[in-house]
Amino acid sequence: MASIPVLFLLLVSLLSNDGNAQGNNSHVIPLGSSLSSSSGNRTSWLSPSGHFAFGFYPQVDGFAIGIWLINQNNKTVTWTANRDDPPVSSNATLDLTKEGMLLRTGPITEKSISDKLMEPAVSAAMLDSGNFVLYNNDSVVIWQTFDFPTDTLLVGQTLLSDHRLVSSVSASDQSSGRFVLSMQGDGNVVAYPVNSLFDPEDSYWASGTNGPVGYNLTLSPLGVLSLHGDNLVVRSLANSSYPNTTNGTLIHRATFDADGIFRLYLHHFESDNSSGMLIGWSALLDQCKVKGFCGLNSYCSGMANEAECKCYPGFDFVNPSKQFLGCYRSFIDNDCRRSKDPTMLYIVVPFENMWLGDYPFSVVPKKEICEKSCLEDCHCGAVLDTGDSCDKYRFPLRYGKVRKDIVSKAFLKVIRQNITIPPVPILPEVRTESSKGLILILALSLGSISCLCLIFAIYSVFRYRHKVYRSSIEVNVQIPDEIILSNWVYNCFMGGELAKLVEDENVDFVNLERMVKVGLWCIQEDPALRPLMRNVILMLEGTMDIPVPPSPVV
Repeated sequence: MASIPVLFLLLVSLLSNDGNAQGNNSHVIPLGSSLSSSSGNRTSWLSPSGHFAFGFYPQVDGFAIGIWLINQNNKTVTWTANRDDPPVSSNATLDLTKEGMLLRTGPITEKSISDKLMEPAVSAAMLDSGNFVLYNNDSVVIWQTFDFPTDTLLVGQTLLSDHRLVSSVSASDQSSGRFVLSMQGDGNVVAYPVNSLFDPEDSYWASGTNGPVGYNLTLSPLGVLSLHGDNLVVRSLANSSYPNTTNGTLIHRATFDADGIFRLYLHHFESDNSSGMLIGWSALLDQCKVKGFCGLNSYCSGMANEAECKCYPGFDFVNPSKQFLGCYRSFIDNDCRRSKDPTMLYIVVPFENMWLGDYPFSVVPKKEICEKSCLEDCHCGAVLDTGDSCDKYRFPLRYGKVRKDIVSKAFLKVIRQNITIPPVPILPEVRTESSKGLILILALSLGSISCLCLIFAIYSVFRYRHKVYRSSIEVNVQIPDEIILSNWVYNCFMGGELAKLVEDENVDFVNLERMVKVGLWCIQEDPALRPLMRNVILMLEGTMDIPVPPSPVV
């Protein structure tokens, strides 16, 4: 036990030496230094060992600013500045000024990648730890990237209590992805889908380290990922078992990967300039255990790191090239409530070895009538036979997965193929030769404007409610208010909690749900998913079925 405080003091000593002294002055970056995204100029600054670099790197259709580990065949990005900003063009520059690091993308366009400094910067350095720092006149660190982790922790870096890591979209796109790893104030490290309410039922991995005070998550020089509280190691979550080497260099990193799994990596650099990478630890070994790995109305299939997303019968992918976004209903279903015998409209499709991870809205007391009960219930989209109970679920379905070791069986309700659905009525042709035609044009125009005004009014109400709602919530992920708003409305819709949007006001919730669905489709980040104005009008009128919208933010 005595070795633990000694190791902690050693860690503190290493951090102090790394952060508060410039070390080798030959690698100090003086004021006025500049980088350019153009390949003909200097694009990065290296650390003394040459293992880390800070500067511009290619991303999507342009360049991003960040820090990366230089491997033999590729780059491993460990930090990105302003990660959700659009990529910059090839004429951008990054200048070290007294105000910090300024990104210039035009003659009069500039943006700081470092927070407002309390005192002027005099120099900078890219350290061997992977930390980029700014110094004052006394060589004291006044700003460092270690204070603003994105998806990775490096040796000596700490994830403070009530802070988060956010996964990247992919290995080639470091903008904010679909999952959040939260160092909670209760001492637990917990993983959630980003488009969730962050309730216990949304979590899919946790450290199980509740404590009376907040803990911090730290990666030590020996590759130990541990929780600290009151200057003591509370618990070690992971430990790299790779033997130490005297012929090269070992660099550890803990990354919350794009698939939502927290992993500990080890990079070894040999004296002959060869390098390699190993996974020392993984919080989960199965991607299908990650809630939200597949989007709404889709389920996860496969094992380990070979998981894939599939649509339920009667559903199609929202975006076939991004199957993780989920699926939408490919048939129109407006007849259930009008039918005297709903059982004639549908059939149930069995799914062996399936699990539905969301909460059911009802439980059928008798398993013998499980399927029949869902067929008769217009709210029911699927039932799950667990062996002990029969649980009923609404659409959209979340967190579904299929595995051979799952004993439960699901039954999905789909429309009969031979049922003909009345076609959407075609609007009459508008002729302008007569006064009646002119009146019809005005009526349609005013109707369209009224619909748009109505959506805008609801949007305004949502925005007002959301300002009140989010005032008591600490948000550590820096994203625009509009994205936070759309996520909140989407979460309320998914959770069946639309009442939060209107509080105690007396509203028609059927119409409210319809307008919310239309609004979510209209603000999709992908323009190809947004409906035509004519279809918006038809959906608001109730003459066109509205598929369940995907998350408005990819």
